Amino acid sequence: MESRWTTAIVLVLSAFVIVFFMGQVFFSGGDALRTETAYVYDMTEDIPFEGVYLRDESVVHSAGTGVLSYEHEDSSKVGQSSVIAYRYRNESDIEVRRQIEALDEQIAVLVEAEKLVGTDNSQLETITSQINLVHSSLVDCIISGDYDAADDYENQMLESLCKREIAKGESEGYSEKISQLRAERKSLESQLTGDVQSIYAGGTGYFVSSVDGYEDKLTFDDSETITAMKIKNIIENPDISASGTAVGKLIADYRWRVAAVLDSDELFGMYEGSKVTLRVGSENAELEATIVSINDTGEGDGTAVYVFECDRLTPVVVGGRVENFKLVVSSYGGLRVSREAIRYNETEERGVYIVRGSSLAFKKINVIYWGEDYVICSQEDDDEYLKLYDEIVTEGKDLYDGRIIE
Repeated sequence: MESRWTTAIVLVLSAFVIVFFMGQVFFSGGDALRTETAYVYDMTEDIPFEGVYLRDESVVHSAGTGVLSYEHEDSSKVGQSSVIAYRYRNESDIEVRRQIEALDEQIAVLVEAEKLVGTDNSQLETITSQINLVHSSLVDCIISGDYDAADDYENQMLESLCKREIAKGESEGYSEKISQLRAERKSLESQLTGDVQSIYAGGTGYFVSSVDGYEDKLTFDDSETITAMKIKNIIENPDISASGTAVGKLIADYRWRVAAVLDSDELFGMYEGSKVTLRVGSENAELEATIVSINDTGEGDGTAVYVFECDRLTPVVVGGRVENFKLVVSSYGGLRVSREAIRYNETEERGVYIVRGSSLAFKKINVIYWGEDYVICSQEDDDEYLKLYDEIVTEGKDLYDGRIIE
C-alpha cells in the first residue's frame, strides 16, 4: 500500500515540476505571443421596436365553397382583369390541375422545337450558345434558391436541347411524344370532379392572400390621428377578424407606413422629414424610410408616436399587421481588433504590434468604434497603419518595434 502511495506522490510532484519549468520557458523573455488576424467587420447600432402597418387596402370578396389556389405571390402587382385565384372542389383537383399545366408546358416546348424539322443546321451555333446561357442562368437560380425562375429556365433548356437534336439530325421530330402527352392530359382532365371558378382582382394594386379585418381601419389618413393607446392595443390584443367571403386584398400603392411608440430621447436629432434606415422582421436588407409625423403621446414619459413611410413593398412587409423593426442608428465597417491588443508607442500613438516575418512591427490604428471587448478601425492607405490580414499580437511580453522573434 505504502509503495502505491509513494508512486502516486512521485508522479504528482513530477507533473508539478514539468508544468513549472514549461511555464518558465513559456513566459521567460517574452517569447510567447498570442495573435489574431485583422479582418473586415461590420457592426450596426439600432433601436428595436414594434410597429403597426398603415396601408390603403381593399378586400377582395368571392362567395362559394371549395379550395382556393392562388395564382400570384404576395405583393405581386395585378390588373383589374387578372385572375388572382381559382376555386376547386377539393385538394385533389388542384393537384390534377398542376399536372395538366406541367404537361401543357412540355407540349408547348416540343411543338416549338418541331418547327425546325426540315431545316438545315445553320442555327446549330446559335442554339448551342443559348444552351450555355440558359445553363448558367439555371445554375445561378438554384444556388440563390429562386426555384420558380429555375423552373422557367428548365423548360427553356429542354426546348433548346430538343432544337439541337433536330438541327444535328439526331431526331426527326416529337410527334409521337406530343401525342402521348396530349393523351395523358386528356386522361387527367377526366379526373377533375367539377368546374373551376375563376376569381378576378376587380381592381388594380398589389395582391395579398391574407386579410386581418383592419383593412378599412388603418389607412394612410390614420397616420395623423392614431394614438399610442390604439397602437399598444393592436400589438398586445389584435382583434383579427375577416369576412367569410374574403379571399385576399389589394394594396392600392407600393408605399406603406408604420406607426410606433418610441422614446424621443433615443431618436434625438430626428425630426419630421428625416431620412432613416429600417430593417424589417428578420430580413437583413435595409430599407430607406422617411419620418412623416411625430406626435407626443401626452403621457409625460418622453414618448411620441412616430410614423415612418417607405416606398419599397416586399412579401415580408405585406405579411402581417404588426411587425418587429430595427431603426438603424449608425453602421460601422472596418478592421476588428481586440481591445487587449491595443498598445502605445514611445510617442503615445495608438496602435498594435503585428508579426512581420521574424520580427514585430508597430502599426497605428484609427478607431472609429469602441466596443466592450473590441474596436473597429478604419482601413487607411498609409503603410504605417494596420492592414487587412495582418497578424496582430494580442498577448505577449517585452513588445517593441523591430523585436526579433523565434
